[in-house]
Amino acid sequence: MPGLNASLYLGLSGLQAQQSALNVVGHNIANVNTPGYSRQRADLSSNQAVAEGQVYFGTGVSLNSVQGIRDRFLDLQIYQETARQTGATDRFSGVNSLSSSLGDTGSTGIAAQIQGFFQGFQELAARPEDTALRTNLLGKAQTMISGLQTRYRLLDAQRNSADQSVGSLVGEVNILTDQIARLNQRISTEASPGADNDARDQRKALTEKLSGLVGINVFEDAKGGYQISLDSGAVALVGGSTAYTLLRSQATTANVKEGQLGAKIDLRDNILVGFQNQLDQLAAGIASQVNLLHKNGVDLKGNPGLDFFGSAANGANGLPSSAAGTPPLYQGMVMALSVNPLIAGNPILIAAAGPGGAPGDNTNAGLLAKLQFDGGTNAAGVVLGSSFSTRVGSLVSDLGTQIQKFDAQSTTQQNLVSALQTQRDQISGVNLDEEASNMMTLQRGYQASARFINVINQLTDQLVNQFGR
Repeated sequence: MPGLNASLYLGLSGLQAQQSALNVVGHNIANVNTPGYSRQRADLSSNQAVAEGQVYFGTGVSLNSVQGIRDRFLDLQIYQETARQTGATDRFSGVNSLSSSLGDTGSTGIAAQIQGFFQGFQELAARPEDTALRTNLLGKAQTMISGLQTRYRLLDAQRNSADQSVGSLVGEVNILTDQIARLNQRISTEASPGADNDARDQRKALTEKLSGLVGINVFEDAKGGYQISLDSGAVALVGGSTAYTLLRSQATTANVKEGQLGAKIDLRDNILVGFQNQLDQLAAGIASQVNLLHKNGVDLKGNPGLDFFGSAANGANGLPSSAAGTPPLYQGMVMALSVNPLIAGNPILIAAAGPGGAPGDNTNAGLLAKLQFDGGTNAAGVVLGSSFSTRVGSLVSDLGTQIQKFDAQSTTQQNLVSALQTQRDQISGVNLDEEASNMMTLQRGYQASARFINVINQLTDQLVNQFGR
């Protein structure tokens, strides 16, 4: 049967195992506030027994492994939902910043400025020969144009800002994917599968940060390496120990759907462009309908009316000669909009009178004033039926709808991510009460092993002293 020396080694194994397990507990406690840290657990197992005849004697305990407590499925869910949350938050921030300009319903808003322009025709209809009222009308026209162009330039500035953010975010994505690939390489060389828990936690934290920047798909291969691609699946980012550089040209709405990068691309290429298109169509509608009526009238000298906006070089009714899209978008119309320089220099050329009307006739001025309520007619003389006031209201309503939509999505996603993180913390987070309990248990085990060694030592001492005389 095993002797006293074997018993000493048995006690020593207990001391070493309890001490190693205490180190794991201490590591957990030290990282209680470390983001992304997963608590670790010491896996103790009894050593292989030795046989003496038909009797088997135990040989103590060993630290078999240190396991990280994590849920891979929850991690993958958090990656996906984090990308959706940051994407919705950035979209909300982008459209909400427009509320004070595009959504302005006060006296300086688009609606008020357009209404003021058409009211200028209404005031002129009361005194069509009044030069001061004609000059006032031109001032209101310029105020309306300046208001539209100011908002258009604001949208351009927002698009430029989003475009600059795209370049910056692409760089950040490439830095993170390179770090993740390096950790994949480190994990691939671990002594045993799952042994390098800290490397896995670092990789998890980096991947979660990456998911905030760009929507991703994550797959863990048989060797424990992360395979990462864009959420569309079109572009690979990480393959084992290899990081693939994301090119600026690959940052498109077709490739990137979510995350901060997806939101910036969407704002730049879709959302902000959509508001610019609405402003362009609004400006094109005002220019074409005002010009159509104005040319049918007669100015104060009895001459046929000219295009009120732009010049004949613009094409039919002062519009660009070509317009892309169905319905036409008239891209750039707002920035091209201007009062006909001939009329701007000579208010007498404003055609307030109807066809054949004498000075003092206000027929055409009255028709022009009504445009804000009926929207005018098309080239075939059919009434369009959508007033310019209604079109402005639709733009403001569209902005409000998008603000509410992205705000609701952001809040919902934040709640979902928080719930998933809470669920993960319950599984992987460090609980100080639990660690304190484990520490006390291990401490008693260590003390018991030390006491056992002390007993064996006393027995050895007695044996030496009694038989060594």
